[in-house]
Amino acid sequence: MVVSPRQSPRISANQLAQYMVSSDTARLGIIRKARDPQTPVIIRYRDARAPICAFLSDQQRKLNPLTAAEDMLQQRSDDPSESPFRKDDAKSSIEVIRAIQRMGNSLSQYEFHLPPSNQDKLYICGVEISIRADLVVYGSSRGVKQIGAAVLRMTQDDADTDAARDKRRDMGCVVATLTKLHVEKNLSGERLPVNKLCMSIDVQHGELFVAPNANTRRMNDIESVCRVISEMWDKA
Repeated sequence: MVVSPRQSPRISANQLAQYMVSSDTARLGIIRKARDPQTPVIIRYRDARAPICAFLSDQQRKLNPLTAAEDMLQQRSDDPSESPFRKDDAKSSIEVIRAIQRMGNSLSQYEFHLPPSNQDKLYICGVEISIRADLVVYGSSRGVKQIGAAVLRMTQDDADTDAARDKRRDMGCVVATLTKLHVEKNLSGERLPVNKLCMSIDVQHGELFVAPNANTRRMNDIESVCRVISEMWDKA
């Protein structure tokens, strides 16, 4: 019998962020889940992501794409022929669409644009980080054109304690840091990547996390964690 070789270490940005705030026991489970994902993978909020990106990248912020998406999702949630998962996802997606509208003030200062459809992979210390910018962010300072990116984090609301909320904030900052790296290596073009335009958007909680300027320690931690993941990949 021929045994297929293990895939190279590959983990999502959210899984890496979760790994960095978890116990040693939980970390092994995260590696196993990344290494041996269940198939097929069911993607939540898929039908909310594109309308949200269309809304944010429209400089006039017209509500049309959000309204149309909410109408479609409402019909799905009311359709008795749909599966329980699809109906639940439709209801959750409607909540996400409404949540992004409530973030209007905090997001109004940013100039969002749709990103390239093809984005190169991000590698850190032998580990492929699965990260994709949902939006690129343009800015300028003293005549210098700047660039960043935004990653929409849409996850179930489980931050009901101070410790859980702190954990989510730490994860948000990790994802924002990974976003900055992704921009530097894969998206910058002729623009200058800057921390203040690299962010993760925690939609359900209405929070925006920008890559910190003092980021050397966090970057060192990310590199150390990736080395451990690479070493433990076939052992977990």
